[in-house]
Amino acid sequence: MNSIVDSILTMKMDVYIQQDTQDPDTGAMKKEWIYSRTVPCHAKGMITNTSSRSGDKQTIGNTYINQQTIEIRTENRITIREKITNIRDLSDSPIWTELNYPVETPTVFELTGSTPITDPFGGILGYNSSARRSENQVIGV
Repeated sequence: MNSIVDSILTMKMDVYIQQDTQDPDTGAMKKEWIYSRTVPCHAKGMITNTSSRSGDKQTIGNTYINQQTIEIRTENRITIREKITNIRDLSDSPIWTELNYPVETPTVFELTGSTPITDPFGGILGYNSSARRSENQVIGV
């Protein structure tokens, strides 16, 4: 890839892929998230004052809702069948975490979309993706 683009991917994140299996006794489909890879990235929170794209939002009603949306830049495409977590800086410190006692755990995000970043000649330099905080913060097996 382009060394200029590589220089801005100063973070890392873990990617998990969805694997569907069928229970042999009941026939029920089970969804599991399996660790796939760690990729270089650059992530940032989305802050806006418009209603079409929202940043962090917390709502208390019948249920508590905590919405966070982030933008992620990567060299390779990430699909909506993948979840990401453990976004961390160069010193391996998690950037987004959940306050779970007794320790904080890395926030799990679900991809909502991805678009290529192209050069003036139509070549793909990387991908910009948007992700939102997953309601289910348990991942892996």
